[in-house]
Amino acid sequence: MLRIRRFIPALVLAAGLQAQPSRQQDLDFVTNQLPKLHVNFFFQLSPADYSQAASLLGSQIPNLTDAEFYVRLQQLVAMAGDEHTTLALNQATGFQQFPLRFEWLDDGVFVTSASTAYRQALGAQLVQVGDTPIDQVVQKLAATIPHSNQQWVRAVGAQYLSVQQILQGLDLVPATATSALTFQDFAGNRFTLQVGTETAGLASMPSAGLGPLPWYLQNSSQYYWFTYSAPLRLVYVKYNVCGQMPGSPFADFANQVLQAMDANPVDTVVIDYRGNGGGDASVISPLVNGLGQRLPAFLGNPAFRAYAIVDKGTFSSAVDDAMSMRTQQMQAAAQLPGAGLENLLVVIGQPTGGAPSGYGEVQRFTLPSGKMAGQYSTKFFPLPPYIPAGPAFAPDVAVPLTSADYFARHDPVLAAVVARWKGAPAAPSGSAIVLNAASYRVEQGIAPGSFASAFGSFGKTPDQVLVNGQPASISAAAATQVNFLVPAATAVGPATFSVRAGGAELAAGQAAITTAGPGIFVLQSLDPAQPGAILNQDSTVNGAAHPAAAGSILQIFATGHCPLDGSQQAAVQVIAGSELAQVLYSGESGVPGLWQINAQLPADLTGQLPVYVIAGNTASNAVTVWVK
Repeated sequence: MLRIRRFIPALVLAAGLQAQPSRQQDLDFVTNQLPKLHVNFFFQLSPADYSQAASLLGSQIPNLTDAEFYVRLQQLVAMAGDEHTTLALNQATGFQQFPLRFEWLDDGVFVTSASTAYRQALGAQLVQVGDTPIDQVVQKLAATIPHSNQQWVRAVGAQYLSVQQILQGLDLVPATATSALTFQDFAGNRFTLQVGTETAGLASMPSAGLGPLPWYLQNSSQYYWFTYSAPLRLVYVKYNVCGQMPGSPFADFANQVLQAMDANPVDTVVIDYRGNGGGDASVISPLVNGLGQRLPAFLGNPAFRAYAIVDKGTFSSAVDDAMSMRTQQMQAAAQLPGAGLENLLVVIGQPTGGAPSGYGEVQRFTLPSGKMAGQYSTKFFPLPPYIPAGPAFAPDVAVPLTSADYFARHDPVLAAVVARWKGAPAAPSGSAIVLNAASYRVEQGIAPGSFASAFGSFGKTPDQVLVNGQPASISAAAATQVNFLVPAATAVGPATFSVRAGGAELAAGQAAITTAGPGIFVLQSLDPAQPGAILNQDSTVNGAAHPAAAGSILQIFATGHCPLDGSQQAAVQVIAGSELAQVLYSGESGVPGLWQINAQLPADLTGQLPVYVIAGNTASNAVTVWVK
């Protein structure tokens, strides 16, 4: 026994001594060889600072775990600031994933897939890793991810958060079999799970088994696919990878898209680059060239618009392709002044993860230890014509994506496309933040005669609200929120709001009054599905236990309609899933400010469906309706 007890530490020590030279070789490669391979590694980095950081890491090698060493090695590479030069940290040998998948939305990091063991986390927000709050976790991730903007940190960070050894290497969690992750559900309740890396099947939210997913979440394994919507007169192309899909050459695919456009009435063409991490920028040329050949026909249709959708996952060649559409648009507009070409293409969504100018055209390498692969840039790409400089390619129209949208199966970007939305008015401001009382959306205005909510720390319960000096009718009030009816005579434009009690002002704010500001009331705002204030044809409240029949009539309750026409109807479109519902009535419900819309569902739609309305070129929030 004595021999064995002496021999075990010797084996452990020998293993450590054998591992360290391979680490040193990896460090030497990153320190000395990588800068030589790169076309301009020190374009914004001091060689002295890089050498000093490498020496520091070398001195720490004996005291670091594999996770700590390789995460620090990636941080060394990230110092160059080239988003294309990186180590594949999430694919490193020995790095294991939690059975969780995350999506970084505008209101936080949320769990979108989870195994049965951690089903409680599905749909919940990640708020803490170990003892570290998520905002500090983001700072540590940012030092590990080469980036030009925070959008790319979010895109890559969502992947890194599911890799246990990355979190261990960042010293966020200890090197144990399970890691403590803290979540918050929609009701605000916090809970901590000890999450391991066992292999297990994952359930997703939203689930494709319960209803149709929004188009941008469908067919993710295909490099490209398209659909044509006859009711919307819209061709939608999802471009997931800039590459040739096996068995489906892009030229053939482009011909199918163009033939569908030639054979059907089309008011809208959408090319969706969301989540496209790049590849070969030339692959899409047959489609773009075909669209260019049809330019005269497009110009002959006043309703026609083309849209390029981008987001934080749009990177590298996908950014190049989206920018190329804009460059070609503006070049054609310069050649044909007065033709309106400058308005024909709209870039919509969120800023890209990739920068409009920088290094790329990568070559691959593998570290000497064989534990990790990487890539480096070989070419500089200057700023294309007509593209403004900046850390990201920014959309013409910015559309946020929140957890309420995501889990309600709603694509607010496509909704904005269908609505021909021009973008948000000035955001509400002041000590009283005034929002649509149904949607609570900061990116939309408030319609005259609609319900609004003012939020703030009032100190007292308000008994009066003034809108541009005119009294509004209060429907409910508390020390932090007051709901009221905006006077119908309120003029469109900037408005001031004064929240008062006993004649004294408690808070004041500013918000935009717009011709329409549609919002559908939500019955249970803490339910991720966002069940709507909707009655079935038999006047029962729609829900999972009381679904509507396919093809039946729904009664939808909202606020913020356009001015009524001569027949006392308010113009509106109702979209269920991705199809138009037939509007049978749209007007006052008998209660001032409460908008009732009766719409007949399409006969072919069943399951859990998002429903939203469009009025005055503005799309409402989406709510869920259950249909059998």
